[in-house]
Amino acid sequence: MNHYITLAVAGALLTGCGAGGAAGPVPPPGGTVSQGTGRTPQYSRALPGACTVVLGELGCYVQVNLAVRPVADPNAASIAGFTATDLRSAYGLPTADGSPATGPLIAIVAAYDDPNAESDLAIYRQRFGLAPCTSAGGCFTKVTSPGIIPRYNQSWTEEISLDLAMASAACPTCRLALIEAQNGNPNVLSGAVDTAAALNPAAISNSYGIPQGKSSAQQDSHYDHPGIAIVASTGDDGTVQFPASSAHVTAVGGTVLTRDASARGWHESVWNYSGAGCTTTPTPAWQTGTSCSTRSIPDVSFVAALNPGIAVYDSSDGGWIVLGGTSAGSPFVAGLYAQAHDFGAAAGGAPSIYANGSSLNPVDASGHSSTPGSPNGLGAF
Repeated sequence: MNHYITLAVAGALLTGCGAGGAAGPVPPPGGTVSQGTGRTPQYSRALPGACTVVLGELGCYVQVNLAVRPVADPNAASIAGFTATDLRSAYGLPTADGSPATGPLIAIVAAYDDPNAESDLAIYRQRFGLAPCTSAGGCFTKVTSPGIIPRYNQSWTEEISLDLAMASAACPTCRLALIEAQNGNPNVLSGAVDTAAALNPAAISNSYGIPQGKSSAQQDSHYDHPGIAIVASTGDDGTVQFPASSAHVTAVGGTVLTRDASARGWHESVWNYSGAGCTTTPTPAWQTGTSCSTRSIPDVSFVAALNPGIAVYDSSDGGWIVLGGTSAGSPFVAGLYAQAHDFGAAAGGAPSIYANGSSLNPVDASGHSSTPGSPNGLGAF
C-alpha cells in the first residue's frame, strides 16, 4: 500500500506527459499514433511509443518499446531489456549486495499519480536482488499536494516506474521520495521541485521538459537549490529543452549501449534522438571545454535507446515491459550523486563532472561534433 504525505506544492501546474482519462490521442501535423499490444495508443513527437503530451504541459521523456509484449509473471524466467545488474556492470558499479536501503534520499519529481508505484518497485527490486524499499520500512515516501491525489495517467505512470527503477539500480541503499504534481503545468512541476528540496534529499531527478524558449526565469529559480544535485534529462527530439538547459542542473543525454569484447565489456555511441546543443543560458563558471559560447548540454550521458532498452515492471502496462528515452538517465545519475553523497553545500549544476571528466567512459560521437562521457563508477560525482 502507498502511504501518502500531503505537502503544499508551490505555484501553478507544470505540464507533463499526458492527461489522465483522455480519449485516444489526436496527433498534430507530422505526429503519429502507434498501437502496441494491450496498450493505449500513444502520440509520438519523434518515436512510436513516446510519452503522450498535453498542450501547454511539460512532456515526460519515457519511451516504450511497442515491439515487446508485456510479461505478466513477476518471476518469469526470461524478460527483455537491460537489467539492474547489466546497468551496474556497464557503468562501473559493483554488484548489489542486498544491503538495507537506509542511505541518502533521492527525490523523483513527476506529474499525475502512479497508484501502484510502491508495489511495482517492490517487484523490480526483488527481481534484481535489491533490498526492499517500502513505506512501512521508512524507505519509500509518496508526496502529493494538499489532500488531493492526482489522477492516473498512463504515460506518467510509465515514467514513474522507470524513474524509481533507475534510481534503485544506481543506488540500491538510498531512500526514495516520489513527488507527484497535480499535472504537467510548468509552474506546478517547478513548484514540486521546491517541495522535493524541502525534504533535504541528496539529489532530485526531473525526466521532463519543454522547449527552452517557453520557459521563464521565474521557473528556472525553482531549480536553484545549492547543496542538492538537481538532475534533468535532455529530451528525445534532438533539441534544447528546459529544465536541462538551466545552469542549476546536471543535464543527462542519451546513448546506444551494446556489449562488446573490450576491457569494459560495453560500447556506447550517441543516441540520435538525444536532446543536445547550445542553450540561451550564459555559460556557468563550472562548464569548460565545449564549442558553445553559452551553456552546452548535455553534461553526461546514459543509455536511452530502446534496442534492447531497459527492463521495468509496470502493472498498468501488463508487467515487465521495455522502456527507454533520456528519461532513464536523470534518475540514474541522481542515484550516483546520492551514492557519492559529497555534492558540496554550496554547489549547483555539474561542477564535479567537469572537474573529473577523465573519470567518465568515452562515448563514440558517431558523426556528432562531440558528446560527453557516461558514468564510470562514482569518480565524477
